[in-house]
Formats: sequence, structure tokens, C-alpha cells
Amino acid sequence: MSSSMKANQRLGFFVSFIRLSGAYWTERKRWRPRLATGILALLVFAQVALAIRLNIWSADLFDALERRSTDGAMNQIGIFVLIMFGTMITNTAHLMARRYLQLDWRRWLTAKVIGEWMHSARHYQTDVTPGDHANPDGRIAEDIRIATELAIDLGSSLLYCLLLLVTFVGILWTLSGWVNIAGMLVPGHLVLLALVYSGLGAVVAFTLGRPLVHATDTRQTKEAEFRFSLLRAHEIGEPIAIAHGERLERERLETVFETISQAWREQSISLARLLTFSSGYVTLAAVLPILIGTPRFLDGTLSLGRLVQSGQAFQQVTAALSWPVDNLAIIAQWRASVERVLMLDKAVREAALETARMGETALNLRRTANSHISVNDLTIVSPEGTTVLADLTLEVAPGEHVLVEGKPETVSVLFRVLAGIWPWGRGCVDLPLESEMIAIGPGPFLPQGSLRQVLAFPRGANGCDEATLRVTLSSLGLSHFAERLDETADWVQLLTVAEMQRLSFVRIVLLRPHWIVLHDATDALDPSSADFLLHVLRQQLPYA
Repeated sequence: MSSSMKANQRLGFFVSFIRLSGAYWTERKRWRPRLATGILALLVFAQVALAIRLNIWSADLFDALERRSTDGAMNQIGIFVLIMFGTMITNTAHLMARRYLQLDWRRWLTAKVIGEWMHSARHYQTDVTPGDHANPDGRIAEDIRIATELAIDLGSSLLYCLLLLVTFVGILWTLSGWVNIAGMLVPGHLVLLALVYSGLGAVVAFTLGRPLVHATDTRQTKEAEFRFSLLRAHEIGEPIAIAHGERLERERLETVFETISQAWREQSISLARLLTFSSGYVTLAAVLPILIGTPRFLDGTLSLGRLVQSGQAFQQVTAALSWPVDNLAIIAQWRASVERVLMLDKAVREAALETARMGETALNLRRTANSHISVNDLTIVSPEGTTVLADLTLEVAPGEHVLVEGKPETVSVLFRVLAGIWPWGRGCVDLPLESEMIAIGPGPFLPQGSLRQVLAFPRGANGCDEATLRVTLSSLGLSHFAERLDETADWVQLLTVAEMQRLSFVRIVLLRPHWIVLHDATDALDPSSADFLLHVLRQQLPYA
């Protein structure tokens, strides 16, 4: 890949991240983030000002000690106390402002990504679409946290280093004076030395740390896959126990964890190379300017205080110039997380674009106050483009009962089209308004909360009176739930599939929709119970 292509990729990466998250600062009426960012920047300026004052103080202290001036030394002790308290207050305020901004940005971005992902079935559509966007839970919970927290940390430290560089280069230039090199008087030799030293260090560090970005990305991906495997094992715990499949499942989890071990080893090797070099680099930076300035100190052209000050200034300049090297591992971790969030965002946007497509080559789904359900020249395809069902035309009038038979996978996809969650295909589908229609599959959705709230969904809990709830539960064979209406639980985990399916029929009766689309909504019940539930629907909702 050419260098221009790599540069375009890097530019595209930052543009995509800014497009996704930049509105946190730019949206109207978002003055709090801008104010917090301004305060954080001012505190960084204060930190640099204190670092400059400490550098000057060290020169004054050692000059006083060199003169054996008791009064001078005592004055410097008093000044140091003020610098120390100023540093403590500034660093604490900086910490609080930084952490406020990190959490608030994370909260905003999490709400934005969840809002777009959990909208109009996009969460389902991205799940069935091939691509590098698996484990959305980890991307939202962990990668957004890393992306926002590290971005603030990196931005704050970069500003600090830039300010250090601007200020301490001037200090170091002044302290360097003029030195005779091969018969020529050269100014600012310590600045030149700092630039060369930092430049060589950056080249070596980037060369040694180049594999770290890929290794970090790989490790984070494997960690997410392991979390997903554990979640899957938890969700299917009962089938595993019934089949005594613990040994096989344990072996599978151990195998998945071994992929983390391999990624960990690759990352450790990259980190070890970088740490070996950086340890020597930092150690030498503390001593090098002192060694170079010693001859000038010995011949009396440089005081002890200025020698120490030049050493500290050299360290500050090289530290500022070494920001990319020092933060290489953090940048790698941040970029890997941002890329994972961007891949999820890309998949969600592609699902939204697919749903919004109109025309002859698109599946045109329209919801109006219809008196019928109609399907015209419908062809359904998989997300990969394989045809599942071709050239279907169908019309259902109010009160008409239609049974669709065929291959289970074909019937299942047709149900998803009628439920309004499958955008892949072409043709026209006219459906009633969402408020007039309900679609229920084999695993009905039961929100967390009280049973009263579950039965009233999507209406509010006040949508049904107590007597209606109790009578409806009793009519569908669930009278024993009448005393649990105010019990709060995760009902999906608590109930059997058969009980959940019975509750879904209770919801249908309570909601009284004009249109009902069912798919395997009674497959967990015995035939007599299933027939009974359907009979109740025909009695209670004769027009549906």
C-alpha cells in the first residue's frame, strides 16, 4: 500500500470519528462541553506555568546553595511551598474537569450509538448482516469508554506537551549559550541536541512499536469474542445442563480463551521491545545534558543552578517531543477501540440506508391506514443476496385468516417482512399503521419491569384497569399470575417459553389490534392449548 493511500486511510479514520462524535461540542445549546473543555485547557496552561516556575526555582535554589546563602535558600523553600500547593490544587482541578468531560462525552456518545442501533430493527438487521461488527455489547460498553476516555487523556497531554515545547525550547536556548565546536561558535546547542535525540528516539520507537497497533486490535477483538462466548453459555445454561454438555462447552470456552493468550503474547512482545528502548531513552535523557554542560560548569561559565536548570529544561523538551513515542501503546489501544465503534456505526448506517431504499430494486414497505395487507411482486433475498422467496403476490382483507405454509426458513423470512424488520428484497408491501397491527414470533418480547407493565406494553402501565387484567389472565389460563401483577422481574429469565407465549396472547387481547401476524407463536404449547388460545382470539377479536 502506498504512503498516499495510508495517509488517506488515516485521514478517513479521523473524519469518520469526528463525524460520529464531534457533534458533542458543535450541536446548538451544548455550552457545557465547550465550557468544560475551555476550563480543562486553562488548567493545562496553569500546569505548564507551574512547571516553568519550578524550573526557574530549581536554578535559584542551587545558585543559593552554591553561594551558601541561608536567607536565599530559606526564601526558595517558601516559594517551593507555594508552587507545591499551586500544583496540588491545579492537578486536582484538572483531574475533576477531565473526568467530568470523559464521562459526559461517553454518556452522550453511548446514547447516540444506542439510539441509532436500537432503532427500527437496526440492531436485528446488523446482527444478521455479515461483516466486522460482531459483539455490539462490547463495542458500546467497552470500546466507547476507551475511545472517549483515552481521547480526552491524549488531547490533554498533547496540549501540555506542545505548551512545554514552546516554552522550554526558549528557556533551553537561553541556557545553552554559545559553545565552540570545531572553531565555530554555535548557539542553542542543547536545543539541537534535544531535537536530534528525540528524532532518533521517535524513529527507533516507531520501528519497534509498529506491530503494536495490530496486536492491540487483535487482542481487544479476541477479548470481545470471549465475553460473547461466556454470554452465550449463560443464556443457554439450561440446555447445556440437560444435555450434560458442560465438558464440551468448557473446552470451547478454553479454546476461545487460548486465542486471547496468543494475542496477549504478541502484544507483550511488542510492548517489551518498546519498553526496553524507552527505559534506556528516558534514563539517558536525564543525564545527557548534565554531562554535556559539566565542562562549562567546571570552567566557571555556567553556575550550578543553571546547570541543573538546563538539565531539567532538556528533559522537558525531550519529553514533549517524545509524546508520540510515550503514548504509542495508548494510541494503539484508542485507535483499535475507535475502529470497532466505527465498524458498528457503519453497519447501522448501512442497515438504515437499506431500509430507506425505494424503487424497483428495493423492498418498498409502506404503512398507511389500510383496510388490507397486500404484497405485490415480492422477492425476498438474504443479506448476502441469495433469493429466499420470489414473485409473491398476496392480499388479506379484514377478518380474513390466512395460513402460510412452506419451508420453515422461507415462512420465517416472510414473517419478518410482514413484521417490518427485513429490508432485503424488492417489491411492494402495504401494511397497516404500527398502532393497528401486532406481530409476535416464537420468542415474544417481555420488557423488564412489573408484570403489569409487561402486559400493558407498548402502552403505559395505566392503560389497563385491574379488573380487565385479571379477567383476561383468567380467560387465557393464567389466573395464577393475577397476584403477581406488581412483581418486578426479568420475566424472560423467569418464565418458561410456554408461559411467555400465553402472556403474549394476553397482550394481544388487551391491545385489541385490528391486524395480527403470528409465526410459531404457539409452538411451545400442546395442540389443545394452542387451539384454545386461537379460539379465544377469534372470540375476543372477531374483526382481526
